[in-house]
Amino acid sequence: MSKQPWLGYLASVAITCTAAGLAYLLDHWLLPTSGTVLILQLAVLLIAFLTNFRAALLAVVLALLLFNFLFTEPRYSLHMTDIDEMVTAIVFIAVGVITSHLVTLFRNQKESLRQAQLRSNILLSVSHDLRTPLASVIGNLSTLQAYQERLPEQERAELLQGALDESDRLHRYIENLLQATRLQHGEIRLTHAVQDIRPVISKTLSRFASQERLLVKDNLQHAMVEVQSSLLEQALFNVIDNAMRFSGETAPVTLSLSETDKFIVIDIKDEGPGIETSKRSLVFNVFYSSREKDSGTGGTGLGLSVAKGIIDIHNGHIGIEESPDGCLVRIKLPRANITEEVS
Repeated sequence: MSKQPWLGYLASVAITCTAAGLAYLLDHWLLPTSGTVLILQLAVLLIAFLTNFRAALLAVVLALLLFNFLFTEPRYSLHMTDIDEMVTAIVFIAVGVITSHLVTLFRNQKESLRQAQLRSNILLSVSHDLRTPLASVIGNLSTLQAYQERLPEQERAELLQGALDESDRLHRYIENLLQATRLQHGEIRLTHAVQDIRPVISKTLSRFASQERLLVKDNLQHAMVEVQSSLLEQALFNVIDNAMRFSGETAPVTLSLSETDKFIVIDIKDEGPGIETSKRSLVFNVFYSSREKDSGTGGTGLGLSVAKGIIDIHNGHIGIEESPDGCLVRIKLPRANITEEVS
């Protein structure tokens, strides 16, 4: 609810009024004042857990007014004459504010621990995943420098190409790492435009060396989407790259393009070992990698997380679908409005 704070206040009013209504109904069965206060206090606690401190304070004030209006003498007025009820109201305010504050502290502490764990994971990932490509680049270039004149031309070309491949892998990793950090902190601002999705897909596919492994099935009639093409290209590249790495050296990866009334659908299907059902909800988490079989390039657990973050900020959806073999990743992007398509 942090992106739309008014939802927290709306939930606060709704939950508090519901709790007061329940207490009012039970009041006909001689529910004691203490029971009424506990029901309202429970509502405040629930709001504090679900929303934020300010919404919880609103619930405290609203619950106090409802308690005064519905349950104290004289009823249906905001006057309070009974000393015991006044003390109850004061205690209710104190307990409500304190519990709301404690819940807020708990939430902040939990978020701090999550951020600390994320930083730890980033540090471990950087130290591990940068070492391999850097070692390969340094090793290949050192060999070229030391034995350049004695090596056959083909071996020199292979060493140089290996260094370039590992440099490209290193660049992609750093790019994904930076993008994951921006997504975690909500720092990405979209500059999207209505456009045909086919050129974005074509540009993405052109980045792969093994073009013969990529099969495209285009069943689109209206292919207009409202996206930031550079970000969508990165998301698609990450998913396709993941599919190719887990499919072996020569197995094909199929992209199927289709549409529904509201979405453009992109299915990316590989011929790899697939993903267990119990792990499908985890594969889009940062630094999570579930599939053991790899063609040798290794996985960082960043690519799919970044892809999900990018698809999410485009109001789309990405998930793992059932498939008799391999892994099927389905991406849904909202179609652009008809008026925008025509223009």
